[in-house]
Amino acid sequence: MKLSYFASAQNNSANCLLRFRVVIFAGFSLLSACAVAPGGYVRKLPNDAEVAQYNASVEPDERIVCRRETPVGTNVPRRLCRYIRDIEDTSRFHREQLKRVLR
Repeated sequence: MKLSYFASAQNNSANCLLRFRVVIFAGFSLLSACAVAPGGYVRKLPNDAEVAQYNASVEPDERIVCRRETPVGTNVPRRLCRYIRDIEDTSRFHREQLKRVLR
């Protein structure tokens, strides 16, 4: 009988130690999450001078155009920079979709 009591006492202390380790790990995880820089990665858009310098050195299809656009679902305009070829491809795609729907 004493042997089973001793075994259960060891099992209880092992469970207690395991719980303690889990609590300590969770606490460190929460604290380290607070140490992360807020905002994460922020994409830096080129300013007008950088865009002009880049556009002077590339072909017309590779040029960048920056403009302020208001995304759907918000009233806050954002500055977006896109390649001219991407703007033309998007416009072509939307025109084709509109033609397909209106047929």
